[in-house]
Amino acid sequence: MKRLTGMIKRGELYPILNNTKWAELRSEMLTAPREQARRFRARSVFAAPDFYTNWDGEFYYHIHPVADIEWLELKSTSQEWLRKTLRGHNIPYSVEDGVVRVWGYTRPGPQPEWQ
Repeated sequence: MKRLTGMIKRGELYPILNNTKWAELRSEMLTAPREQARRFRARSVFAAPDFYTNWDGEFYYHIHPVADIEWLELKSTSQEWLRKTLRGHNIPYSVEDGVVRVWGYTRPGPQPEWQ
């Protein structure tokens, strides 16, 4: 946490999602209709530039800790359901190469095109 706090104070990271929004997102994914087949992959702010996790569907255990998640990409059977769910909780997201991306942090420079 000390390293992460330092990165924020130095302006290397801009926080986007707080713990409440992460909890809302996790709760929605856990209670989603089974037919949505939701999956995610994530990138840590501490990861090498081209590293991110493999696609995973286990939201109960594998989405923790959220403190260092730079972004979380989401897929489901229905992109419309996914986007409606995010908008319902005022969770900002972008669409990167056709995939919904929820941002924990952004970095200086060009910012995502928020949806």
